[in-house]
Amino acid sequence: MSQTLDVLFADDDEVFRRTLTRALTRRGCNVRAAGGAAEALDLFQAGAPQVALLDLRMPGMDGLELMRTMRARDATLPVVILTGHGSVPSAIEAIRAGAFDYLQKPCDAEDVATALRLAARSRKADAAALTRLLGNSPSMEEVRTTIARSADSWSPVLILGESGSGKSLVAEVLHTSSSRKDQPFVTLDCSGPRPDLLEAELFGSAAPGAAATAGLLDHANGGCLFIDQVALLGANLQASLLRVVECGSFRPLGGTSEHHVKIRFVAASDRDLVAECAAGRFRKELLWRLDVVRIVLPPLRERRGDIAAIASDWLARCPEAKQRGVSLTDDALALLGAAAWPGNVRELLHALERSVLLAKEGALDATALRATLGLQPQRWISTETVPHGETLGATERRHIVAMLEREGGNVSRVSDMLGIDRRTLQRKMKRLGLR
Repeated sequence: MSQTLDVLFADDDEVFRRTLTRALTRRGCNVRAAGGAAEALDLFQAGAPQVALLDLRMPGMDGLELMRTMRARDATLPVVILTGHGSVPSAIEAIRAGAFDYLQKPCDAEDVATALRLAARSRKADAAALTRLLGNSPSMEEVRTTIARSADSWSPVLILGESGSGKSLVAEVLHTSSSRKDQPFVTLDCSGPRPDLLEAELFGSAAPGAAATAGLLDHANGGCLFIDQVALLGANLQASLLRVVECGSFRPLGGTSEHHVKIRFVAASDRDLVAECAAGRFRKELLWRLDVVRIVLPPLRERRGDIAAIASDWLARCPEAKQRGVSLTDDALALLGAAAWPGNVRELLHALERSVLLAKEGALDATALRATLGLQPQRWISTETVPHGETLGATERRHIVAMLEREGGNVSRVSDMLGIDRRTLQRKMKRLGLR
């Protein structure tokens, strides 16, 4: 390593602590070692390190509590957790609490040094990439903070949120914020029309007598595999994927040799995966392995204050809007902010695209916006027009009914306007008693 890395190391095992300290020092680390939490806090008080390496199990204050105490004073401090005794669940708890990574003892000194270097770099997440996630709401600030802290880790990430809330964008930003941004970013869409072909697409083929084909796992090696709509994976494929996530190896279909890969797995779902596990449709072991770093995207209706920023940014980047000088007045932005947007950000952007295509040159006010979208004022769901005590499902049902009435029952057209696929809309309609 060409640059010295300042490391605070706490472990109550004296022999292990001395041995690893010497090994890390030879690898370019300036290690300040402590035999327990109290001594570590004294060293921390004397000078904050670039990264902390903490044993999970120590007498008195354990590594998780020590991490929280230090992070209360330095919120961006990256922490790597050491764990023994096969205590993987506790290590995953530490990751969810904000640790960058965890390593199981006994561990190779080179692996520890690499993890520390990556953790230190995680403080420098690509600010330009993070700015693609617009909004100043607390929920979006939390999303950006989680990405900044975990971008360089190899730990799996689970992104949860309603359809159209921006899960794919979050996965891309997570990748481009990392030091692996020049490595492959590969997407497996589990909602495709041919689920029976997903296994060959993922694992590739090495059947005797046929030309070998590389699958998405091979293509993603060294980078990120984004598994969109992971809840739709079949039971057999879930089991096969679990082995890859756990072991980093697989066999192509029909093949006999193992392929070894290093991949950052990022999965996304708009379904309640705990409920899917309870119903027997999703393996709890796979959920446990994927749900290490969790990012929850709020629906647009819960961050209405961000709508104006999203709309303004989209207009500023839209070539047609710039060419014709189309802009939104304050009352138009207020109208957008009052809408229900059951299709979330995707629906909002589709509505803006349609407005720009149909609008005249110049400013687009609320009246013109309603006209270009073909909506009557009562079709917009605002905080003033929602009946007192109405449930979210009832509001969503009322909005879909209004759109179906306006479009003459054309499900394809309504699904396009909502920014969701036809099957998703049909499932919503069935759930809401509209079919």
